[in-house]
Amino acid sequence: MSPPAPSAITTRRALIILGSVELILLGSLGWSSSAAFPLTGLALFAAAFIVYATAGWGADSGPDQRRLIWVLAIAMRLVLVPLSPELSDDVYRYLWDGTVQLSGINPYLHAPAAEALAHLRTSYHGLINNPSVPTIYPPLAQVAFLLIALAGSSLVAAKALWLACDLATAAVLVRIARATGRNEQRVLVLYLWSPLLVVEVAWSGHLEPLGMLAMALAMLLVTRVEKTDSPTWVETTTGAALALSALTKFAPAAALPALVRRLGWKPLLGFVFAGVLLYAPYASAGTALFTGLRTYSEHWWFMKGPFIVLEWITGDPLLARRAAAAIVIGVIGWTASRRYDLERTLLWVLGAGMILTPTLHPWYVLWMLPMAALRSSRPWILLSGLAFIGYFGLSTYQEVGMWPQPGWARAVMWLPFLILLAIDTARHRHALGERG
Repeated sequence: MSPPAPSAITTRRALIILGSVELILLGSLGWSSSAAFPLTGLALFAAAFIVYATAGWGADSGPDQRRLIWVLAIAMRLVLVPLSPELSDDVYRYLWDGTVQLSGINPYLHAPAAEALAHLRTSYHGLINNPSVPTIYPPLAQVAFLLIALAGSSLVAAKALWLACDLATAAVLVRIARATGRNEQRVLVLYLWSPLLVVEVAWSGHLEPLGMLAMALAMLLVTRVEKTDSPTWVETTTGAALALSALTKFAPAAALPALVRRLGWKPLLGFVFAGVLLYAPYASAGTALFTGLRTYSEHWWFMKGPFIVLEWITGDPLLARRAAAAIVIGVIGWTASRRYDLERTLLWVLGAGMILTPTLHPWYVLWMLPMAALRSSRPWILLSGLAFIGYFGLSTYQEVGMWPQPGWARAVMWLPFLILLAIDTARHRHALGERG
C-alpha cells in the first residue's frame, strides 16, 4: 500500500490540530464556572470561533476527511453534554411543558405559576423562566417535549433528542451540498464545528435543531423537485417539512409564499395538512394558543441592533415592531415575486427578521447556520460568533436578576456583521453586473 499523499497528511494533521484545540477550548468554557463570565468565558469562545473559522475556510475538496470531521464534532458535543445549563434556562420550560402534557393538561392553558398546576411542581420549577407567561412554543415543539417527558423528563433525554436532530441536519446538508455541487467538507466543518451550535445544543439544550432538521429536509426535497419530474408527494412533503420547521418556531413559515410561487399549490397543501394535524390535539386552548406568543412579540427585547433605528424614527417601541414586521413582509413579497428557491428565500426572510428583531438571543442565530454553511456566508458565520457577546451580562444577571445590555456590547456584536454584509452584498452585485 502506497503512503498517503503529502497534501492528505497536511490536511488531516491540520484538522486534527484545529479540531482538538477547539474541543479543548469549548470544554474549558463549559467546565469552568459561569463566574468566568464575562471576560474569560467570552475569550474562550472567541478563541474557539477563530479556530473554527480557520478550519472552515481551510477545508477543501481534496482528500476525504469527512469521518475525521464527524468524530471531532461528536467529541465536542460529548464533552459538554454532562453539564447542567448555565447560559440559559429554556430547557426547564421544555421539561415543564412535557410534564404538564403527561398529566393530560393542555400546556397552552396555564402559565407555570398558575395554581391550577401547583400539584405538578417539580424540583426545577424555580428555574423556569417567565413563570407567569404561558408557553410560546408551537405544536411540534410540544410533541417533542412530551416525548422527553415519556423518556423520563431529564436534561439528558432533552439533549439526546436535540443532538440526534443536530447530527441528522448535518447529514442532510451534506446531501444538499452533493446534489448542488458544493464543497461537502467545508459545509460539514462550518455546520458541525460551529462553537455556537455546540454550546447552545450540547450544553444549554436548546431545541433549534428540531426545526433546523425539518428546514434542511425541505431544502433537500426542493433539489429533487427541481432536478427531476418528481411525483406529487415529493412537492407536498416539501411543504409539510417547511410546516414542521415553522411548528418548532414560527419564522420559517415566511418562506411559504415564495415556495408556492415557485412550485405551485402542492407545497401549500402539505403545509396546511401538517399544521392542522399538529394543532388539532391542542385546539381546545382556543385563543390561549397564542397568549404567550403575543406577550413575547409585544414586550421582549434583547441585544437589539438595527431595530433601534426604527425606534428612533417612530418614537414608539410598539410602532417600531410594527414597522419591522412591515419591512419583513415586504421582503417576503419580494422573494415570492422573484421566485427565489427555498434556500435563498430562507436566507432572505429569516435574515431580514433577524436583523430587524428587537430580540436576538444567541441561539436564534442558529437558524441561519444551515444556509450559511451551504453558502460559506461570511457575514452570517461571523454573526454566529459575535452573537455570543449577548452573554456579557450573565454574571450580573445571576447576582442581581438584571441583564445589562450596554450600547458598546451591541455595537461590537452588530457593526462588524453589518459592515461585512454590506461589503459582500456589494461584491455580489458587482459580480452580477460583470456577468451582464
